[in-house]
Amino acid sequence: MDVLVYQSPDERLAVRHVRIRGRNEEIGESLACIARSRHRVAAQDLLLPDGVAEGRREWAVRHYPELVARGIGIARGFGLDPADPTVDALGIGYNIQLPMPPQMVGCSVLTAPTVDAGMVVQRNFDFGFLSLPDAVFGPGSHPEAPAMLSEPYLMEIHPTDGGMRTLFMCAFDLCNGVIDGMNEAGLVVSLMQLIDRSAATFSPPETAPGLNELEVLRFILDRCRTVEDAQRVFNEQKIYQSWMPCHYIIADANGIVMMAEPGDDNTMRTVVKRDGSMRSTNHSLLRPVPESWENDPEMRGSIERLQRMDAHVIGEPGQPFTTVRLAHIADQVAVNTRWPESGTVLGGTLWSASYRPRDRALAIRFWSGPETGGSGPNLSPEMQFQLDPTA
Repeated sequence: MDVLVYQSPDERLAVRHVRIRGRNEEIGESLACIARSRHRVAAQDLLLPDGVAEGRREWAVRHYPELVARGIGIARGFGLDPADPTVDALGIGYNIQLPMPPQMVGCSVLTAPTVDAGMVVQRNFDFGFLSLPDAVFGPGSHPEAPAMLSEPYLMEIHPTDGGMRTLFMCAFDLCNGVIDGMNEAGLVVSLMQLIDRSAATFSPPETAPGLNELEVLRFILDRCRTVEDAQRVFNEQKIYQSWMPCHYIIADANGIVMMAEPGDDNTMRTVVKRDGSMRSTNHSLLRPVPESWENDPEMRGSIERLQRMDAHVIGEPGQPFTTVRLAHIADQVAVNTRWPESGTVLGGTLWSASYRPRDRALAIRFWSGPETGGSGPNLSPEMQFQLDPTA
C-alpha cells in the first residue's frame, strides 16, 4: 500500500502512508522501487569507495542480519550485486543529493502517563522547507532540487522473517530514516537534534560500520521491547555521528522513559525515569550549557521552549494529564522558522505526533501553513493510525 494521506494547502508538504508486508529482502526491494520511481535515486548513488561498503556490510552481518536482508533487496531493486565491494545498499538516501548535512532541526518532546490513553509520547518535529542546495548555497541556487522534508513517509513495515512490526515517520533514508516511531511491543522512539556549538554546523557526513544517528532508532524498533532493551543498545552497539549530533527520548508500554545523549567521550549517556514523565528540546539536559552559548538564537529558542513546557506542567500540578492537554502543551511550543534577513517563513513544526503505546496508536497533525499574524503554524485536523497486527 502506498497512499497519499495528506498534502498541505501550500503544497509544501506531502505525506504518504506506505504499508509493506513480507520478507526483509522483499521490503528492501519495495523501498528501492519507491526510491527509483518517485525520487529518481540512481544506482550510482549507492556506490562508495572500496573498503567502506565492505566494512559496513561486515558489521551488519554480525550485528544486524535484518538490515543485511533488506540491503540484498535494495541492491536487487537497483540492479546491483550486493556482494560488490563498492555497493552500500544498507540504506536509501533521498532528497539529500549533496554530501552535506541538513539545516538545523528544532524539536520538542513531552512524555506523561494520561488518564485516557495511558503512557503518551507527544512530540513536535520542526524543520524548514529547504532543499539541500538551498541550505548550503542559498535559496534558489538549484530550484529543481526538492526540499528535504517535502515528502516524509509514514512507514508501516511488517517483516515476516525477522524484526518487529513498526510504524514510524521516515525522512532522509527510506530504509532507516526514523524520526519518531513505535513498534509492536509499544516501544516509542523519537530524536531531537542536540545543539552542539563545539562542532561545525556543516561537515561532510561520515559513513562507517555501526549505526548512525538515524539507524540506531531503526535498530531499536526492530529489536527492542522495553526501555531496558534500548539502553543496552546504546551501551553495547557502535553508534557514530554521520550528519548531526542527536539526543533521544524512548518510552515503553510500561510507562518507563529514557533520555540518551552522546557525551564528550563519544559514549552514550542515559537517564531512566520510571514515572513516565520527561521533557526535552534541543539543548543538553545531562551536562551544563556553557555561558558562551546562552545568547545563541537556537540555544535561546530551545531553552525558552523547555521553559514554556515546564510552566504548563509545573504550574498546573493538580490537573490530570490527558491526550488533549498534552496536545495543547505541544501547541504552545510549535514554531515557525524564518529567514533572519527577510523574516520570510521557511518552515516550522511539520508535525505534532501523539504516540499511544497502550493501544499501539498514533494521532498526528501536519503543517498546513503559517498562522496568520501569529508566531506558530496552523496544523491539520488530527489523523489517526494504528499499527495493524494483521497487515
